[in-house]
Amino acid sequence: MVPTETITEEHSGSSTESPIRKWAYRCVLLLASVAVLTALLPLLPVDWWWVRIGDFPRVQLLVAYVVLLLALVPFCRKTTAKTGIFLLFISSSIQLFWIFPYLPFAPNEVEWAESADPQTRLRIMTANVYQENQNAEAVLSLIEQEQPHIVVLCEVNARWIRDLKPLEKSYGWRLTHPLENTYGIAVYSRLPLESARIRSMIKQEIPSIDVRVKLPSGQFVRLFAVHPNPPRPGEDTTKRDAELVLVGREVRDSPSAIVLGDLNDVGWSRTTNLFQEVSGLLDPRKGRGLYPTYDATSSIWRYPLDYLFHSDDFRIVKLTTLPSIGSDHFPLLVELSHESEAAVTQEGPHLDGGDQEDASDAVDSARELKETPEEP
Repeated sequence: MVPTETITEEHSGSSTESPIRKWAYRCVLLLASVAVLTALLPLLPVDWWWVRIGDFPRVQLLVAYVVLLLALVPFCRKTTAKTGIFLLFISSSIQLFWIFPYLPFAPNEVEWAESADPQTRLRIMTANVYQENQNAEAVLSLIEQEQPHIVVLCEVNARWIRDLKPLEKSYGWRLTHPLENTYGIAVYSRLPLESARIRSMIKQEIPSIDVRVKLPSGQFVRLFAVHPNPPRPGEDTTKRDAELVLVGREVRDSPSAIVLGDLNDVGWSRTTNLFQEVSGLLDPRKGRGLYPTYDATSSIWRYPLDYLFHSDDFRIVKLTTLPSIGSDHFPLLVELSHESEAAVTQEGPHLDGGDQEDASDAVDSARELKETPEEP
């Protein structure tokens, strides 16, 4: 039997709690419940857009969890508050687990360059110019300033190609595929291009570019420029996931390869992890920082969507985001050094049986979706 004094003490404590404090506690508890769901739902192995969208704001969610956890501390004598604090701690650990490889104190996946030979260098700028953006002059000025060997641009339409015509003077090799559906793509190069072709991996209206680049050293590098469609309301990530898997399979056996562009995905997602395992490519961001490229119009909701992955025979010279060009994406500049001995000290992700099954499931799901006739 509980002592009478204890019952009286608990009852008097709750009765003296102000209405404002009660209201605040309930609000924080409700927000904490929703927050915990945002950590747990993306763990589901599904491609539903409303689940996969949770892969993106992991950094912002981590900050929100910490704030909510601190807000529950004044109520820590309550059992529900203790439960909320515990669940928020678990949620924070989940988000930290995913983003940790990209933090500056994590191990580098790609080593810094050791060779200073300019013949082995490959300087690449990639940018989603945003189709409605009219500021082609900013793009041209930035290219003139940075002097990349190769420029990869997403969301180019016929107007953009006309506005970028001055590039043809210094970029003698190019392959452009302008479209009006925000999936136009173009490659401009100072270095020789061979076997250049437009590919449609999953959807005809979403092209990619597959070329071989010849470095000054004579080394050939296969370069794949991609821009798969993003997760959005009413459209799951099936096609995006499958396109990345198919590209990964294409480049896996290439001696030297680079895949880059606006992936419409974050590096810490299940999809990008699978792409790396299928392709065996390395991510120079890991251990160096997040390098968010989207949304350039927001100072809070920013994610790293533009990426460059490469084979293990490259080391990194420079990696940086560039100033705004009027787009909703910041351009990304990556300078690589081809050092064949790097393959001995660097190692790409391994593809195990479970990953192979996940990759096959992604491709099969996209093919089934493609074969299913649309309802009138």
